Amino acid sequence: MLDCVVIGAGFAGLTAARELVRRGCDIALVEARDRVGGRVVSTTLDGGEVVDLGGQWIAPSHDRMLELVKDAGLELIDANPGMLTLVQHGEIRNVAQSDADADARTPFAVADLGQGLMRLRRLAERAGQDDVWVEANAAWLDQSIDRWIIANLRTPTGRRDIRAAMRAVFESPLDKIPLRQALGKVREGVDMENLIAANGDIGQARVLGGLAQLPERMAAEIGDRLSHRFVVDSIEQDDERVIVRPLFGEALEARTAILALPPWLATRIHAAPPLADWREDAVRRIGAGNVIKCYVVYETPWWRDKGLSGQMSADDGAVRVTFDVTDRPDGRGVLMGFFEGGEASMLTKFSKSMRQRVFKDTLVDVFGPQAAHPVEYIDIDWGAEEFTRGSHGAHFAPGVWSVTGAELGRPCGRIHFAGAEYATKFNGYMEGAVRSGAETAREVVLRLNETAG
Repeated sequence: MLDCVVIGAGFAGLTAARELVRRGCDIALVEARDRVGGRVVSTTLDGGEVVDLGGQWIAPSHDRMLELVKDAGLELIDANPGMLTLVQHGEIRNVAQSDADADARTPFAVADLGQGLMRLRRLAERAGQDDVWVEANAAWLDQSIDRWIIANLRTPTGRRDIRAAMRAVFESPLDKIPLRQALGKVREGVDMENLIAANGDIGQARVLGGLAQLPERMAAEIGDRLSHRFVVDSIEQDDERVIVRPLFGEALEARTAILALPPWLATRIHAAPPLADWREDAVRRIGAGNVIKCYVVYETPWWRDKGLSGQMSADDGAVRVTFDVTDRPDGRGVLMGFFEGGEASMLTKFSKSMRQRVFKDTLVDVFGPQAAHPVEYIDIDWGAEEFTRGSHGAHFAPGVWSVTGAELGRPCGRIHFAGAEYATKFNGYMEGAVRSGAETAREVVLRLNETAG
C-alpha cells in the first residue's frame, strides 16, 4: 500500500509529491492531462518563440517561485516598462512615460494609490470584525466599488490601477459590484499589490524559454511515480486507507491522498463517504475566473521604434491590458493580452479567427494602423479546457472565505487538500500553490509518522 496518492500535477501537486519523495514516502502522482503544469503551459510559435499560455509573471515577493527558478538555473526577463499607452472609456487618453508624466506613476500617483489601498484594507478589516458598524452603514456599503474608487482616489493612475486589480477578480462591471462584496474579496486574501504590479513597472518578470520548464523539471525528479491520463472518478476512504479509482484502469490504494485540484474540479470526484455538507455547499459558491489569453505576432516589434513598450491599460473594451513579451529586439514582435470576465464569456462562443479580429481591432484603436497586419495569432480559452474549467483563480461568494476559507484547506478524514485556492498567503497565485503544496506535504508526513508510531 502506498503512503500517499497525489491527484493533480500542477504546482501544488508537484510540490507536494516532490516533498514527500524527498522525505522517503512511497507515493503516486496522477494527472488527467498528458502533461504536467496544470494552469501553466508553454507553446512554441511558428517563428520559434516560446510563449506562456497560462501562468507567467513572477513578482519580487514570490520567494518560493524565485527559488525554483534559481535551482533550475533558468533566466528571468523583466517586463519592459518603456512607454505606456493609457486608455479610458474606449478612447486614447494619453501616451505617457511610465516614470515621468502626470498620468503615470509619479510620486503623487504612487502616494494616492498607497492611500487608497490602505483605506480599502482598513475598511475590509472593519467590515469583517464589526457587525454593528456594518449594519449601521448598510446603505453606504451598497454603493458600487467604482463609485468608492472615484470618491477616494484623486489621480487617474491610482483609479486605473485599483480598477484593473478589481476587474481581474470580478466578472461583472465594477459599477455593478457593491463595495461590501469588494471588501469581502480583500479579506479573502486577494493580493492587490501583485494584481496592480501586473503592468510590469515594479518588478514583474517571466522565465526565458517558458515557465513550463519548471513543472517539467519537478516532474523529472518524481520520475515513474507520475502517471498521465489518469482521470480520477472516485475516492473511497475508511479508518485505514483511501482507494483512488480512475475512470479507466486499476485503482490505487494508499494511507492518505492529496487532492491538488481547484475546488470546482474537486467536486467532480465522487467521495465515499461524502464530504461534509458544509464543505460541498461552500465549494458550490466558489467559481472559477474566466480568461482567454491571447498572443498576436508581428514581423518586428514596431512599437519600440516609437518609444512605446507595447503595454496598454484600458477602462473598457474587449481587451483591457496588453504586454510586450518579445524576447529578441531583432526578432518578431509579440504582444500578449487577455479577454476577461464578461468579454471572455461572450467570445468563448466565437471562433478563434473572430477573437483574432477583435484583438487586432483593439490594438489598431490604441496603437494605430501598423497593428492591422499581424502574421500569427494564438489563444487559449481556459474556461473551455476540460481539466481546468477556468482561470486565473477562484471567485469566492460573499462570506465564503471569511467564514469557511481556513476550513476548506483542512483534511477530510484521510483526504488532504492543496492548491492556490487553499493558500493562506498569495491565494490564487502560483506562489500560493507552491506554498500550499509544501505545507500539505508536511501535514501528510506528520500523519504518517503518528500512525507508524
